Amino acid sequence: MKKQFHFIVQAKGGVGKSLHTYLRALSEAGSSSLFVDLDSSTKTSSRQLAFLGQDRFEAFSLLDNRERLMRDLFIGYVESLVDSPFEKVYMDFGAPESEQLPALITRDIDLKEWCDELGIEAIFHIIIGGGGAYLASIQFLEKMRAALRSKFEIVIWQNLFGFNQFPGLSKELEDNCTALGLDLRRFGDFEPASLLGGQILDGIRNGYALKDYPPGARLRLKKELKENFSDE
Repeated sequence: MKKQFHFIVQAKGGVGKSLHTYLRALSEAGSSSLFVDLDSSTKTSSRQLAFLGQDRFEAFSLLDNRERLMRDLFIGYVESLVDSPFEKVYMDFGAPESEQLPALITRDIDLKEWCDELGIEAIFHIIIGGGGAYLASIQFLEKMRAALRSKFEIVIWQNLFGFNQFPGLSKELEDNCTALGLDLRRFGDFEPASLLGGQILDGIRNGYALKDYPPGARLRLKKELKENFSDE
């Protein structure tokens, strides 16, 4: 089986990339998976994934000493992980890092040929936000589809909380994914004003492991993981 690299991406900030990464890490408890924070601006996953410990978490910057984003650093970093003991690597890209991906794919190298030479499988998880973030999220999705040209698996993740007030957008996203043959999955329907939602979001911000939550919040999280991440 090829080593899998899962890239969690979206050029629009604040849509839930780090929330998705956190839930993914909870679902991968006890597995041989590495999680990487590539977000040089907010470093959110570095805080939220504290429960993983140093053995299963890394932070890596794609900025040079002049704070410029260097796409070549990404190439070198992935190559450095090919011989690591981890079967899966999950990378949380920041918005600026995500923005560079289409150019890396279309200008720098033949990404499919590179992955084949390394003997790895690359899977792109594109997060879609609702409300005011929807249009920008979809525009980035279209850029990625054009760059990847059906050579890689793409999974679309709808952050449900951002769509709660916009059922029309939710239906539009579902219809478009069906028409384009894209795999649409959902996650993160946590209401901050509710007791359990508030406890979960506080726990996420503090980097809680599943065992650290009160019983009700822990059961709600287990439901989220079973329904949305168990078959990944």
